[in-house]
Amino acid sequence: MQINYDDYLSDRSRNIPGSFIREILNLTQQDDFISLAGGLPNPQFFPVDEFQAAMQNVLCQNGKRLMQYGVTQGLPELREWVANRYRNLYGANIVPEQIIITNGSQQGLFLSGNVFINAGDPLMIEKPSYLGAIQAFSSFFPKFCPVDLEADGISLADFERVAKHSGARLFYGIPNFQNPSGISYSLEKRDKLAGLLRKYEVVMIEDDPYGEIRFSGEPVPPVYSHLPKQVIWSGSFSKMISPGIRMGWLCVPNPLLKYFTRSKEAMDLHSNNLLQAAILQFLTDNDIDEHLVTIRKAYFQQKETMRAAIETYFPPEIKITNPDGGMFLWAELPEGIDMQTLVEKAIQEKVMFVPGQSFFTEPNTKNYMRLNFSNASPENITEGIRRLSVAIERVVQVVAG
Repeated sequence: MQINYDDYLSDRSRNIPGSFIREILNLTQQDDFISLAGGLPNPQFFPVDEFQAAMQNVLCQNGKRLMQYGVTQGLPELREWVANRYRNLYGANIVPEQIIITNGSQQGLFLSGNVFINAGDPLMIEKPSYLGAIQAFSSFFPKFCPVDLEADGISLADFERVAKHSGARLFYGIPNFQNPSGISYSLEKRDKLAGLLRKYEVVMIEDDPYGEIRFSGEPVPPVYSHLPKQVIWSGSFSKMISPGIRMGWLCVPNPLLKYFTRSKEAMDLHSNNLLQAAILQFLTDNDIDEHLVTIRKAYFQQKETMRAAIETYFPPEIKITNPDGGMFLWAELPEGIDMQTLVEKAIQEKVMFVPGQSFFTEPNTKNYMRLNFSNASPENITEGIRRLSVAIERVVQVVAG
């Protein structure tokens, strides 16, 4: 007799939503398929040779020490590098003792949920929001309380309304080149948001994986800079170096450090010592800012290529965002277009995107799509948008009857 594992599963595992992106990954690996779906950095810029040299260096110098167990918070020298960089970039009040090295910023989100969320707790979250965060937090059974986004960031009026009526003590947001929308918070909104966080005693989880890939406009200090005692700031090496190294960091207010450290210890003891050392060696031996300039220039051109292709091929009533960084455009289609049908038509045209409903925590209109421009050549971007326009046209014809 075969066990029916449906009867064995925890409520927590059942409550985590699936990822459309992961589900279609095999399909998009076909040679003739163009994917505008995954949130992937461009592998053309992965510093393979330089990282190989860094890895060999640390193995030769400290291999035995690095292959032993390490400190839960992470390699002290790497934590010092993180603190120094963002103190110098933004004037942020940050010290190495506040830094926890995580297995990607995704782990930081899960740790935050583990520290803060009990079943039924209200959690304020942007509308739309990052699918990975929705997945991480869903396992703790929060009551999601969506807050509207505007062109220059979070709606302050809606934030105050939701904070007042929900009693939420936690807010998750992505102020830089938000995933999926590409929207960034203005400096004014960051300052006023900090005031509302203070007023309603709400702690913010500030997710900042894209801040280093700004390709236009001036850098804006994080919300953390305005309210360091009430913001958990999360960053990543994925977009700076490569996502495959799975390494990120959290900057945590001192009173919360022991709770985050214990949660991290219970989860995996510590992040990979060898990779932490190799990352530090790479950052020491190479000019990371020069490397980032190359990435930013390329992403800007890819974004511009996508916007030009959309202007050429898409119906004029489709609205798109124009981000100053990151990896995504967010498109709003006319009412009445069913995204599931559009997905099916897009597959027939051998192109893929991520439908908007993946990024909402509540039943929502189905007329949004996220388009990734960072992981496709300019030629494939243009051809992918052309193919997608054919799929859209076919869906419009179905709607029109």
